[in-house]
Amino acid sequence: MVIAGGFALSAQATPITGMLNIAGTATYNAPIATATQVTLFNNVHTEGANTGDFAGIGANVPVTMVSPYIFNPSTPSPALWSVAGFTFDLLSSTIIFQSADGLLITGKGTIMGNGFDATQGEWSWSQQKGRGTTLSFSATTSAVPDGGMTSTLLGLGLAGLVGAGRLHRKLAKA
Repeated sequence: MVIAGGFALSAQATPITGMLNIAGTATYNAPIATATQVTLFNNVHTEGANTGDFAGIGANVPVTMVSPYIFNPSTPSPALWSVAGFTFDLLSSTIIFQSADGLLITGKGTIMGNGFDATQGEWSWSQQKGRGTTLSFSATTSAVPDGGMTSTLLGLGLAGLVGAGRLHRKLAKA
């Protein structure tokens, strides 16, 4: 049991923490009220006020975005964005608001990179009112670490294996 506890302590995950802000221009496949996807991204870059593990990423660092980004219907987008060694795989998204006045989308995915463990993240996309199909957007990704649950479950699993092994040896002697 002591060995299992030691493994649990040494198996600490290193999740990504913080928030990353990006902005740029998106070209949609239709006017914003009826658009279903972004067909092209331009001038995407980081904004200021990044926090946690993203704090070292300054303003105006170029961000690589994947096109097309299909948000209706919700479509996974591997490597939706990449910057400074971090990558975000979007797993699903939800349209919160869409009209001629703007677009608000939230999503969930996984952030990885720079030696950290893959960490669940939340994506928020905002597009304000505008004319035409090429408009400015802003987006934020926040890391949502699991709070140590992975390490706890690993420790409990190892402790269970040690206990099962002792019970097996005890029964074998009887």
